[in-house]
Amino acid sequence: MRISTGVTVNVSAQVERWFSELRAGRAFSGVGALAAAAGTVSEIQLFNPAGSAITLLLYKCVGDATVASALQLRTFNTALATLIGNGLNMLSGGAASVAEIRSAAPAVNDGTSFWSKAALAGEPIELGDLWVIELGAGEGVIATDNTQNVGVRFTFLWNEA
Repeated sequence: MRISTGVTVNVSAQVERWFSELRAGRAFSGVGALAAAAGTVSEIQLFNPAGSAITLLLYKCVGDATVASALQLRTFNTALATLIGNGLNMLSGGAASVAEIRSAAPAVNDGTSFWSKAALAGEPIELGDLWVIELGAGEGVIATDNTQNVGVRFTFLWNEA
């Protein structure tokens, strides 16, 4: 990555790709949080709406829980009940995101787990590696915990192509 004439900084190809997506107006961010509620698990979803003409590529997900828990990523291709909002373009003034951030608080986890990691209470952790999953139209990924009555907060970073 060139900072200015004659000055070069070595960065990974992953970071360079994210920077390129951001500068092209294709990098987005979205945050969702749910408070703990008895008898429920807290789920936050990145969802690519049915009929969408774009593909989402999840770059990173960072989250934390109110108590020690195993945080998970799960595939689930049905939109969760509550729309929190659409993603924010990381290029200020850029086009709005097609992707939705959604939430639900069911009694048991939805979807199929494909990644899990133990986390201490309030400890933010990255879920998965960089460039975690690709989502076509009508597909989603849920970030959640594996225990009832736990509050969560997750930040998704993705690009749309």
